[in-house]
Amino acid sequence: MSLPLINQNANSICIDHVLPTTAGAHIHTEPISSRDRDPRVRQLTTLPGRDGHVYLSFGAEIDAALTEAETGSGRGRAVLYQFLRGLPAEVTDRAVVRVLDPAGLTLADIAARADLAGLPIEVSRAALAPDRPGGPVVDPGRLLGFGDGMRLTPVADAETLWVAPARHWSPAAYADADPAALEAALHTAYPLARMVFDGAGGVHLGLPGALVAHAHGAGLARLRRPLGPRDLPDTPRQDLSGYGDLLAAMAVPGTRAFVSVRSPSGASLTVLALHDRHGLSFLDPATGGAAVFPESPSSIGLHPVPGEADLASWLTEIRPVAAEPRPISHSSTVRAIPLGNGRAIDVVGSPGVLPDLFVAELTAAAEGVDAPVVVVATGRQSTAPTVRQLRGLEWVLLQHRRNQLAGGAAPIVVIRGDAPPEVTALLGGYDFAVVQQSRTSGSGLSLNLDNLWSGRDVAGNPAAAPVRTLTADFLRTVGATRPASAKTGRQADERLMSFLFTPLEDVASIRSAVAEHGSALKTLVPEISRLGLVNQDLFAGWEAILRIEERADPVLTEAAYGYLGTESPTLSFVPSVLEKGPEALSDLIDLTKGPLDDGASRAILGALRKGIAGAPIEEIKAEIFRHSVYLPETGRTGWIRELQDFSRRMPEHNALFEQVAVFVETCP
Repeated sequence: MSLPLINQNANSICIDHVLPTTAGAHIHTEPISSRDRDPRVRQLTTLPGRDGHVYLSFGAEIDAALTEAETGSGRGRAVLYQFLRGLPAEVTDRAVVRVLDPAGLTLADIAARADLAGLPIEVSRAALAPDRPGGPVVDPGRLLGFGDGMRLTPVADAETLWVAPARHWSPAAYADADPAALEAALHTAYPLARMVFDGAGGVHLGLPGALVAHAHGAGLARLRRPLGPRDLPDTPRQDLSGYGDLLAAMAVPGTRAFVSVRSPSGASLTVLALHDRHGLSFLDPATGGAAVFPESPSSIGLHPVPGEADLASWLTEIRPVAAEPRPISHSSTVRAIPLGNGRAIDVVGSPGVLPDLFVAELTAAAEGVDAPVVVVATGRQSTAPTVRQLRGLEWVLLQHRRNQLAGGAAPIVVIRGDAPPEVTALLGGYDFAVVQQSRTSGSGLSLNLDNLWSGRDVAGNPAAAPVRTLTADFLRTVGATRPASAKTGRQADERLMSFLFTPLEDVASIRSAVAEHGSALKTLVPEISRLGLVNQDLFAGWEAILRIEERADPVLTEAAYGYLGTESPTLSFVPSVLEKGPEALSDLIDLTKGPLDDGASRAILGALRKGIAGAPIEEIKAEIFRHSVYLPETGRTGWIRELQDFSRRMPEHNALFEQVAVFVETCP
C-alpha cells in the first residue's frame, strides 16, 4: 500500500528538512551538507523494517528536543510538530520512530521521547542502558517485541522493542474517511503491530475502529450483546503479560480467539480476536465495533478457538444469551413506595404529596399484579407535572423499556387527573398502558365521587370499563390489552445503559462507572441518539460528565462532582472555572438538564457564559428572564447573595455579577 509522506500543508515545513528514505523519511534541521556526512543517516538503508509501516528518524537537533528538559531555541521540536501536523492521520497511525544513536538511553528515556513525539519508538534491546536506580519504571503494557526478521514475538524474548506513547499523535485514524477510502485501506491486510493509547484510559489494538466498523460492523450486529465468562470455550487459557504479547499470540493469519481482560478496578471485558484477510481485529459485540481495552490491565487471557477465521460462521457458534431484567434505579426525582413482596411502585416526584387513601388503594392494587407500576405524583388532580417530573418519567420509562426488551413485563403508568399534552406526547413514545382518573367536568364543588378510573392502551383506545376504585383486576385487565404490534427496540449496550441509569447525584457510583468503562462509554455515546428519546436532552448531564472527564482538568472535574453531590443547588464553584472559558461553562450547564432540571443554576450559568463571551446586555437579561419560573421571588435571596460573594472573590468581573444579580432580582 502506498502511503504518501507529502505534507497536506505544503508550507508547514521546508522541503530541505525532509530526506525521503526507502521506508519513510529523515527529518532534520541541520544543513544538507552536514546531513549527508552523518554516518547515522547512511545506515537507514540497511535497517530491517515491517511492511506497511512508515519509519521516521530525526537529526541531532530534533533528537535532542525529544527530552523533557529541552534547551536551545526550541526549533527542533517545533519543526517536528509542524511536520507531523501536516501528515494525514492514516500515515501517522502507521508511523514508527527510529532512534539512530540510543547510546546511554534507558527504556524510561525512550518512553519519555515516545510521549513527546506521540509516536512509538523502535530501539534495539541490546543498545539500551540499564535502568537508573530509583528512576521511572515503564509499564510493560506499552511494549511490543520483535525477533528475527522483525516478526512479532513475546516481549520477554524480543531483540527489538517498540515503546508506545501514553497518547498517540492520531488515535482515531480513518474516522473521517469515506467508504471508498475505507474499502481501499482494507484491500491489503492492515499492519499487525498497532497499539494505540488514546490518552483517556483506552487502548486500541489491531485494525482501527473505523476499518473494523466497515469490515465487520454488519456481522457484529447479529449478536449485539456483551460477552462474558459463559461464552468462553473449553480450550486452555493462555495468560499473557501485556498487549504486545497478545498481538504476538495472534500474529498467525487464520487465528481466532476469545480475549478476556480485567482492569485494575476489577472490571472485566471479553471480546473476539480475529486474524483474517483484513488483518488483526479485536471485536466487541456489545458495541458492535472495535474493542477498547483498559490501560495497565491486571490480567489478560487468551482462549484460542479452532476453526476458520470467518466472523459470520463464528458468530453462529456463539449461543445467544437473553439479557435479564434489572432493578429499577431511583433518584431524587424518582422515588419508591415499597410493596410487601420485595417490589416497589416507582413514584415520579415526592410520594408525600399523594393522599394517604390513594396510596393505600394503589399499593393494594399493585401488590396483586405482576406488572410494575409507575405513578406520577401530583398533590391535586388539576396539578400538571413539572418539567423535572417529565424528565424523571422518561428516565424511569426507559429503564422499564430495557427490562421489557429483556423479557420483563411492561409497566402500567398511573396518572391522577387528565394527562396534559406533554405527558400524552411522552407516553406516545413508549409501549405502555395508562390508567388515569379524569376529573368530573362541569361546575360546582367536586368531591371526587364520580371521578372514575379509566384505562387506555398505547393507541389511546379504552382498555377496560371505567371503575370507581383501583383494583388489581382492573390493572391486570388494562395491562393485558397491549397490542400485538407493540413497538420494539434494539437492546443497547449494557455498560452504557447502566451508566445512564445511575443517578447523577450518586457521585461515587458515577465516578466508579467512568473509572471502569470510561473509554468504552465515550465510544458508545452516539447510541444515545438511537434510543428514541422524546426529551432529547434527557442524558445531557451524563454526556457532560464524560466530556469533563476527558478534559482531565481536576478543577473542572471537582466542580462538576461537587455540584452534583450537594443536596441544595450551589454555584460556589463558579470562580474556579469562570476563567476556563464559555466551553467549560457549557458542560456545567448541561449537568443541570435532564432529570435534575435545575433551571435556576442553568439560568445563572447561562447568563455568565454569555457575559464572558461578550454578549450584549439584553441577551444576558433574556437568559435570566426565560428561566423565571425557576426563580420564584421567595428563593432569589440565596442566589443574589452568592453572586455578591462572587463579586468579592473576583472583582475583575464585578460588573457582570452585579448585572446578573439585578436580573435575578427583577425577573418577572
